[in-house]
Amino acid sequence: MLVVDDETLIRQSLQGVLIDEGFEVTAVGSLSHAWAAFEKDRPDIVLLDLVLGDGNGLDLLRRIKEPGAPVKVVVISAHGSFEHAVSAMKLGAYDFIKKPFELEEVVATVRNAARTSSLEQRVAYLSDQDRRRGSHLVQASAAMRELVRQIEIVAANPVPLLLLLGETGSGKQVLARHFHERSGRGASQLVELNGSAIPESLIESELFGHERGAFSDARERKLGLVEVADGGTLFLDEVGDLGSAAQAKLLTFLEQRTFRRVGATSMRSVDVRIVAATNRDLREMVAARTFREDLWYRLSAIALRVPPLRERAEDVAPLAQAFLADASRQYRRRWRAVSDETLRLLRGYSWPGNVRELRAVMGRAALLHDDEVLGPEHLPPEIGAAVLAPPPLAEAGGAGAARATTIPTLEAVELAHIRRVLELCDGNRTLAAQYLDITRQTLARKLGGAAGAASADGEG
Repeated sequence: MLVVDDETLIRQSLQGVLIDEGFEVTAVGSLSHAWAAFEKDRPDIVLLDLVLGDGNGLDLLRRIKEPGAPVKVVVISAHGSFEHAVSAMKLGAYDFIKKPFELEEVVATVRNAARTSSLEQRVAYLSDQDRRRGSHLVQASAAMRELVRQIEIVAANPVPLLLLLGETGSGKQVLARHFHERSGRGASQLVELNGSAIPESLIESELFGHERGAFSDARERKLGLVEVADGGTLFLDEVGDLGSAAQAKLLTFLEQRTFRRVGATSMRSVDVRIVAATNRDLREMVAARTFREDLWYRLSAIALRVPPLRERAEDVAPLAQAFLADASRQYRRRWRAVSDETLRLLRGYSWPGNVRELRAVMGRAALLHDDEVLGPEHLPPEIGAAVLAPPPLAEAGGAGAARATTIPTLEAVELAHIRRVLELCDGNRTLAAQYLDITRQTLARKLGGAAGAASADGEG
């Protein structure tokens, strides 16, 4: 923070007591020195005397607030008239204190200003995040119920670090939020850093922040995400994608719970719980020497596996219905249900993209169509093709005669596949023809031919 007062005793007293309170304080006695110090340090808080030997403090206030800077300015003046207070507040002052004052009054006001500044920075960060949209924690399957039970046990105990292992899109982010909310920190912030989305050169600055001038592009002081998350939870997604330098910095922070902003000299500490997640096999990475063994041991103390969606088919239907409802509201559609045949297809699909892929499929269907009940015709064709594909042929025996009796003819395979598709489509020939990529007339001809052949065989 910056203290601007032309009375030496007051300036030194304020500087001393605020340093004792833990602030980094620069103190100057003139308007010209004040602007130079402000430009150099970019403080979060300014204590500003209105009447200075070389000018009016309101001029500095106007200059500070003109660009819309988030700095909090507390005006102090012996000329505490109502007009001065109104002028200062109109220019954006945070508060107004009249001389003579008690040091305790100034300290309390500065603490409030610091708290407000910190909260505003956190809100600004969180407002840019879109993590909460489309998040559904579904526990229809036994596997998810057990996983959620374990997460809630960890959250309720003073465990500083949880590692979630699972495929991309399996729901690690939603589970991290559930951990955060069940940890008693739900009123605080959950802050996310994706290790694969930030260049290696910027990871340290993103995590721990930097001072103004720490590097060429550091024009302002910036809080790191560990500070933004102070009192809450930090979600380190894709921790397996961090480079070696970032791994070393993270390990030091996890062990000591202290950090230093890039370009700073003093250490800082925070109260933050961490959820790390990765879709990579960290054991293999340790063996390949691409991931630090000591960091792996630190992260894996409490490690839980998130099952892929293909291992919890019971979750598919409630997730699909929830995602359809979300998309219907977003796109102002009429959707209200998913048909049974559609749910059969969705449950039969392997979902390589997991929950994220299912959400995208339901969003696409809701956007491109407008109906009340979601049918198989609204799904991407590759889902039906994958689920309705004919099963592989049984392995033939060794003898030629045996092979002739175990391998069906092409016509028989085609007919079996047609009948299977018809069964899955509840006998709807139009829908079955769409999945088979043939006309309804061709489907009728193939079925009619099969019936005729069967009749002829019977007569023979």
